[in-house]
Amino acid sequence: MVAPVVAAVFFVPSAAYLAWQLTTSVLPPSRFDELTIGRPRTELAPLLPARAYPYPSDHARSAPRPPGARCEFYRSGRDLLDEVDLYRLCWSGDSLLTKDTVPAVRP
Repeated sequence: MVAPVVAAVFFVPSAAYLAWQLTTSVLPPSRFDELTIGRPRTELAPLLPARAYPYPSDHARSAPRPPGARCEFYRSGRDLLDEVDLYRLCWSGDSLLTKDTVPAVRP
């Protein structure tokens, strides 16, 4: 009887936190389309979600990136039960250097 309660106390908050991370890192396709290469982050900030996606797959991270750039990933949709395409934004300093789509790896 104690084990299910302990498991629930741990897993329910963990699942809620994961769902929050996934839904607050969604960049809708219409906003992705509005992002213009070369514009500073301060101008693009209103279009970006509250946070970058913290769990890109190895497949997504292995894509070549421009030298010296730092890249962030955002989810393209809110579906929590299926993989969605990721948007990768690479920044040089404070300017958007590249933007691309990393397709979801589907079986």
